[in-house]
Amino acid sequence: MAGLWDSLMKRLVRRYARQFVRWLSAEAVFVRALDIELQNQQLFADALLEVMLHGTSALLHIEFQTYDDADMEVRLQEYNVLASRQYEHLPVYSYVIYLRKVGEVAVSPLVRGFPDGEEVHRFFFRVIELWEVAAEVLLQAGWPAVLPLVTLTKGGKRPEVVKEMIDRLASAEEYDLLAIAQVLGGLVFKTGPELAWFRKRFSMFQDILSESWVYQEIGQKYLEQGREQGLEQGLEQGVEKGREEERQQELQRQRQTIIGFVQRRFPEITALAEQQTAKITDPETLQTVILKLLDAQVLEEARQILFSINKGETKH
Repeated sequence: MAGLWDSLMKRLVRRYARQFVRWLSAEAVFVRALDIELQNQQLFADALLEVMLHGTSALLHIEFQTYDDADMEVRLQEYNVLASRQYEHLPVYSYVIYLRKVGEVAVSPLVRGFPDGEEVHRFFFRVIELWEVAAEVLLQAGWPAVLPLVTLTKGGKRPEVVKEMIDRLASAEEYDLLAIAQVLGGLVFKTGPELAWFRKRFSMFQDILSESWVYQEIGQKYLEQGREQGLEQGLEQGVEKGREEERQQELQRQRQTIIGFVQRRFPEITALAEQQTAKITDPETLQTVILKLLDAQVLEEARQILFSINKGETKH
């Protein structure tokens, strides 16, 4: 099951695809939303949109990030190539949008080469760090779909900015977007008086927001009573559940990366890879295993790396 943030952002982009295209690429014209599943790989992009750019068909690929992923550049490249192959080798413009500040941000371009320095691949992509984007940029864009992101931007926590964002969405009766704005605000308004103030700003809309698909997405069972306390508890528990789902999703993705690599390089120990990785519940450990396997030259070396997992030898 997709994590809370992934699920919300995927639905947001799919419903308001045209506005996201205009925001990310002013010269592009939206054509249609495409299937986000990349065939034969069991990989799912957050958003994949067909556009017209300078009179030519192209694809716009979007990934949203809320956590540190040291493998982000490689993952973007993999998605980019697979998406192009799946859709008649159209050019693909990849974006990674960071919703909150993380330890390591992907840097473009990704350059891969041989040990002697000879370059093999150079992959360019776009990076948007929302905390570096001025709140006024989204407020002045004129597209309601990006307004829920305002609280994540530079200056987006200011009372007058939050009020303007809420007033605009409420005036437009974009209550699903308003519900997303409240949930995303949980990434920056976490404790103390500012959290209480932020919640209060939405209090007059709670009856309407409780009927939104957004609230259903984060756990309708916590919101059935419809009271303010119940709604707040539901949001908190839904956000926490979403974070855990994100963590489990990342674990599964890393396990699949390991198993897929072993199947290609050392198929004799695929069953061992499945057995050993299923026991790991720490994303950092799995990441270390991936890096070690990439350096493995022979079957026995890869086998020892997998056997070392339970012994704690894969830790840095």
